[in-house]
Amino acid sequence: MKRLLRVLIVEDAPDDAQLIVIQLEQGGFDVHCQRVDSAQALTEALSSPWDVIICDYVMPGFSGLKALQILKELGCDIPFLMISGKVGEEAAAAAIRAGADDFVLKGNLARLVPAVQRSIAEATLRQQSRRHEQELKEKLEFIQVLIDTLPTPIFYNDPNGLYLGCNKAFEEQIGMKPGEHANKSIYEILPPDLAALYTRGEETAENGVGPRSFEGTITCADGERRDMIFYSATFKNSGNSTGGVVGALLDISERKQAELKLRYLSSHDILTGIYNRAYFDEELERLSKGRKFPVSIVMVDVDRLKDVNDQQGHAAGDELLRHAAEVLKNAFRREDVVARVGGDEFAALLPNTDESALREAMERLQAHLAQSNHEHAGLTLSLSIGAATAHDGDELMASWRLADQRMYRQKKGRKNSNAGSRQHQLVA
Repeated sequence: MKRLLRVLIVEDAPDDAQLIVIQLEQGGFDVHCQRVDSAQALTEALSSPWDVIICDYVMPGFSGLKALQILKELGCDIPFLMISGKVGEEAAAAAIRAGADDFVLKGNLARLVPAVQRSIAEATLRQQSRRHEQELKEKLEFIQVLIDTLPTPIFYNDPNGLYLGCNKAFEEQIGMKPGEHANKSIYEILPPDLAALYTRGEETAENGVGPRSFEGTITCADGERRDMIFYSATFKNSGNSTGGVVGALLDISERKQAELKLRYLSSHDILTGIYNRAYFDEELERLSKGRKFPVSIVMVDVDRLKDVNDQQGHAAGDELLRHAAEVLKNAFRREDVVARVGGDEFAALLPNTDESALREAMERLQAHLAQSNHEHAGLTLSLSIGAATAHDGDELMASWRLADQRMYRQKKGRKNSNAGSRQHQLVA
């Protein structure tokens, strides 16, 4: 069965057109054709589908080059064969440069059928290539729209680390306009320290060791420093060679802040802001196994807290506790651990502090207490204090108990003294 061939013949000589048809039919084609010989007729004919156009090089008032120009202007990709009775090599080369698929002499029409077959096959390949390119373009556009809808910054680089693309979230994060990142390296996009961190992470990942994620801090377009996790994955080309790297940035600033807050709350007293009992116990255990002896322990109890709560309210009692925490924190050194260990009880661990240094610390504490009471005349703070010194880990717990006993002994003595004063007043 012959193959249908729709041929548009641009030829002013009907006999020559008939010879072309005969040659094609002898070559095994079922030829359906139309002949035109002017620019207008060609333009009108191009509204119909054609498998091939065979055009005479020279015609009265028209030419093959002009016909080819019309074809290109209309955006038609139809195999175009130029044919001529007699023309030089220079003219044939000009026709090929202008876009003709082949050039055949009328005196050698035996070349016509192979030329038509080859031109149609090449046109089919071009159409398939364009179709694949269009499908790829549509897929890429879909992927770009998809990643642009994601709030997570995403980017992808070539094997040399140059940016190929990103989503809107990445542009907004970095503070770049669309397209500004193209063909720029990570060192042109990110701060040097972060770019170096990212590069080291990628080198480690490519060597097959280490994770494909790592943390860093990035300066955003608004100048704010944000904690990030970088995720990355290598993608392959069709030949299984490395095509580049796809990366994503996950903002973990809020998580980091929450972790810091939880860590703070786990070790600090909410009311006073100093360390809590849990942290104090951990430090006590750590010091017992360390080399910072002698270690002195100071135990402190806030006097009259219940009376203040009963007479002035719990807000006043809370203020008194904050007052006590401030006095203790200011009186001791930065390396000392000051903690609230009970409702009205505080404690301090003083590493590398012997009895002599402890006495100096007690004097500082009394001085700060007096100064603070002078500044807070409306809410006088009274503290019962006990202290002891341990010279090694075996003595530490015993010294803690001794300091606690001395503190309660002072507190009891003050209560008895106050009770005696009240009794004396009643007797008098």
